[in-house]
Amino acid sequence: MSVVFVHIGLPKTGTTHLQDRLWRNRDLALRSAGLLYPGNVISDHFHAAVHLQPDRYLDWVDPAFAGTWPTMRAQMKAWPQASLLSHELYATARPEHIATLLDDLSFADEVHVIATVRDLARQLPSVWQENIKNQREATFDEFLHSVHTHGPALPGFTPPADGGIEEPFWEFQDHVRILNDWAAAVGPERVHVVTVPTRRDTPGDTIWERFLRVLDVDPAPLTIPVPSLNSSLSSAQAEFLRRLNGRLQPTDVEWRRYERVVKGQLIGEILFEAPSGPPRGLTSDQRTWVAQTADEMIAEVRAAGYRVSGDLDDLTVSRLAAGDALPPTMQDVLDVALDTLAEVVKTAPLPAVGPRRRTRAMNVVRRVRRRVTGLRRSL
Repeated sequence: MSVVFVHIGLPKTGTTHLQDRLWRNRDLALRSAGLLYPGNVISDHFHAAVHLQPDRYLDWVDPAFAGTWPTMRAQMKAWPQASLLSHELYATARPEHIATLLDDLSFADEVHVIATVRDLARQLPSVWQENIKNQREATFDEFLHSVHTHGPALPGFTPPADGGIEEPFWEFQDHVRILNDWAAAVGPERVHVVTVPTRRDTPGDTIWERFLRVLDVDPAPLTIPVPSLNSSLSSAQAEFLRRLNGRLQPTDVEWRRYERVVKGQLIGEILFEAPSGPPRGLTSDQRTWVAQTADEMIAEVRAAGYRVSGDLDDLTVSRLAAGDALPPTMQDVLDVALDTLAEVVKTAPLPAVGPRRRTRAMNVVRRVRRRVTGLRRSL
């Protein structure tokens, strides 16, 4: 039977780890479990997701990759067993996009949807950091105020008419609304929720194993490992970057330069490699409303009757303080800034001799030559 699984994220729930591990083990998964992970390169899944939503991702839709989705679709159509699509940008698909995708997948006997979901206490700091890595300037408290004000699409909730600027969060993280949209198209019995474990030391119960259980894939033959990447900034590092963003807005620097210099070098090569502390966390007051929101969202998911791999209790948020990092001091931020600048100086390529310096040097040479020539003539 032909079955297509669509993994829709959510973002910041271990998706990169899952996708990288699936891609590296795709040949083993095909041989051992009959699972096809289509595409010629791993980025094909990204291009397929953005081309499904050209209105939402206009800047990323590249005509050069217009043939990517038709190629992936043909690969899955030719495969008689299970196939998997995976990208977190499917989380932003609206009903019209979902309908288009299902029409393209009409060759399959069944289409199932998988959502990986993590508790709000970990998601909120993680998403705020991700926003900061992409030129956003909101403080953590401003970000949380926006999240609280605009809220998820829960029964009885109406966003205020003038709630201020909405920081990016619920569009990607409102799993109640997102799951409802997909369930309306494929049926709740074909929607799978994979919860991110709160503990990482339980044998046989990692996010990887919970995910593979949905696909009915034995993890044992998938032996190719992936590197463990630490992508979390400390509270002081995040605040340094946030303040730096105030000087590096789109009017100040083009995205390509920001992406390569700030994301690639400052973050990827310097901040991630530097000794760091815990990331920014929630205060006791913030935990109160976050826990209440989490409880309401869990109740909605439980009532919907989706299949769960893991435990919905993993999504609960404790109302008690959990040793969350407080705001950094200015000295902490200054230390990070100076350490980062020092690493830039140590590792930056030596600059070429500038035109002014060359001109000055040549002028000195010319003056010496004129003096020597004049002296010879006088003799």
